[in-house]
Amino acid sequence: MSTYYFNADRSLSLDRPDGEAARDTYRVDYTAGSGEHSRWRNQAATDAAVRYMDRSRQDMKLLVYTSRPLDRTLEVTGHPVVTLFVVSSAADGYFFVYLEDVDEHGQVAYITEGQLRALHRKLSDDPPPYRCVLPYRTFMRKDALPLVPGEVAELVFDLLPTSYLFKVGHRIRIALAGADSSHFAIPRGEPPTLQICRSRAHASRLDLPTI
Repeated sequence: MSTYYFNADRSLSLDRPDGEAARDTYRVDYTAGSGEHSRWRNQAATDAAVRYMDRSRQDMKLLVYTSRPLDRTLEVTGHPVVTLFVVSSAADGYFFVYLEDVDEHGQVAYITEGQLRALHRKLSDDPPPYRCVLPYRTFMRKDALPLVPGEVAELVFDLLPTSYLFKVGHRIRIALAGADSSHFAIPRGEPPTLQICRSRAHASRLDLPTI
């Protein structure tokens, strides 16, 4: 695993942050979406081909962290895992995380994604009923864990497995959303405001399975 940390100036870096209380504030944009031809639409048994267009315009609605241009090719094969330290104004929320590739011209390509409802963030120490090499949670009612507005919560979840080659000069990007209006119902009420921590004690990060 190669660990990329969320850092200042919305950067994604191999350097662990050393600040005491650094945070980035993001008000969830309920108009954000993954498009009408995403993998979700394919799972609905439609005949539409799965394709993702340039996501640079969508990323303007999201909270993004981007690495410097790579000086060598980088192969990612396996399940990326994201760890978010979050302070929210709401007691629950949806978290969509996209792994993306930004080329030399600023065009943004979708690679993979992962999702978690904050209510289900509690990890379980119980043995899973199936082979599991990823963060395991039961999703049972007894394990529901609402957010406490104003308090830091840790969310750890995997992205769908992928095998992808980042080219020299390209940049790695993580894009965080609180909604996918293309496929999921929008929560009622005002969009929540999130604070993503990137301090020494609460280092939000991406673990990439690199080869």
